[in-house]
Amino acid sequence: MRQRAVLEPSDDAWIHVRDGRRLAYRAAGPAGGFPVVYLHGAIGSPRWRTPQLDAVIARAGVRYVVVDRPGFGGSDPSPGRTVAAFARDVEDLADALGFGRFSVVGVSAGAPYAIACAWAHGARLVATAAVSAVAPPSGPGGSRSLRYRVPTLAFGSPRAGALLAAATLRALGVHGETATPAMVEDYLVCRRPWGFDPAAVRTPVMLWHGAADPLIPATHALRLAAAMPECAPSLERGAGHFFYSRALERIIAPLVPAAA
Repeated sequence: MRQRAVLEPSDDAWIHVRDGRRLAYRAAGPAGGFPVVYLHGAIGSPRWRTPQLDAVIARAGVRYVVVDRPGFGGSDPSPGRTVAAFARDVEDLADALGFGRFSVVGVSAGAPYAIACAWAHGARLVATAAVSAVAPPSGPGGSRSLRYRVPTLAFGSPRAGALLAAATLRALGVHGETATPAMVEDYLVCRRPWGFDPAAVRTPVMLWHGAADPLIPATHALRLAAAMPECAPSLERGAGHFFYSRALERIIAPLVPAAA
């Protein structure tokens, strides 16, 4: 049975999703604001709350909900999960919080999950934004580039994967704030079949990508965008992979309906 948590602004909270797992989330912004669900990258969301974000969501009238994927934060693991399966968790969260229609934004490894929500819940979503999106491993919009295959081999090794994840988290200054097994699994999930075809996404998706992204080339993002019939790509000139925080207002504003 799904449970609804009592939520104060920015407090940690959780629900039980349909299979009994615990799904953790946090929120900020006015309680009556328009809901925008944020889907984090592979390092989780240890430092998601910033004064800049608070200012943007206050101006936009947004209730900003940050949800931890399985294994991250207070969310229970879900062995064998797929990208598509997480769309059900998001649906359970939206139901528990009483959201009718809402928007989603996914960044980096979170972008495939945002696209999965557009595929699964298109009629319920007002808008979807995919930022610095990881490409699927095959099929329409997919890429089997060595850029992805080499890290996949490393992450697939229990010892090497843990070492690589720990080194990445240290380099980003968040070691000890994100569980390395969760990061490893999240990368591997994105490099397995997603459980849906991006070409089957029939609702609009705004795809934002840094033109100078050294981690995921813009050509890969444009290939993914071309696979989705209703996708509008936007390349940020001179931007790398981690530009979301510098473009918050431009990305979040279109996620809010005019009448909100």
